[in-house]
Amino acid sequence: MNPSCSSSRNSYFDDHNFINTIFSWSLQDIFNQDLYKDQVKCIELRFKSVGHYFGSYVYPLLEETRTQLCSSMETLQSSPFAEVVSLKEAPDNKNRMLYNGRTNRWRNRSSGHGNEMYKTLTGDVFILADFKPEIVDDLQRTGKMWTLVVSAGVVEEETSDHSEELMSSFKILPAKDIDLDQVGQKSMFMIFLTNITPNRRIWEALHMSQNSKLIQKISCAGGDEVRVNLMLCLYIKCFKFNIL
Repeated sequence: MNPSCSSSRNSYFDDHNFINTIFSWSLQDIFNQDLYKDQVKCIELRFKSVGHYFGSYVYPLLEETRTQLCSSMETLQSSPFAEVVSLKEAPDNKNRMLYNGRTNRWRNRSSGHGNEMYKTLTGDVFILADFKPEIVDDLQRTGKMWTLVVSAGVVEEETSDHSEELMSSFKILPAKDIDLDQVGQKSMFMIFLTNITPNRRIWEALHMSQNSKLIQKISCAGGDEVRVNLMLCLYIKCFKFNIL
């Protein structure tokens, strides 16, 4: 199945089903190194069309994203995490499943971030769970609830005078419905995994209209083949690093 054509009720991000595809992965899928083995091919230097060029990068990008999530889940014990102090349905006029979440102070903020302390960003992927997992096997424990969620926008952040403590309020897009009545009776935790905004921007670039004047201008047509100009590669890299 073409991931960009999959259907889902989660459509907050107009991203050609990139996040929906991630949400469709099971835990076993995330750790399956052969998930896209048959779809990931050696990328050619010459392409029959602009669509052929774009399509060549779809599954490699999904595989890169899967690997990114897998790697993050292997270090859960040191990942930034916080306890959820409030979780409510967020008003939305497009029938989309959103929640407003608020955390107390984040812990392990310096883990894996070099000299920078962790702070919540749009596109952050978390595990929302009714316990604090230390290893991946904890996610398979009977009777425990967890799901992947994505930050759909930061509402507010509070820091201490020394910026060592951070509390966040942000919109949450979950992979599945959250039973607020059940959640309200338990302690809930958010565990940060990774940020997928760069990958999502590349995905959006790969699904741009093939009739776009911009694409035509930076493509070099020649007979039955189209040799894609290096400017197109640069354009996609600009999407990744938010230069454009």
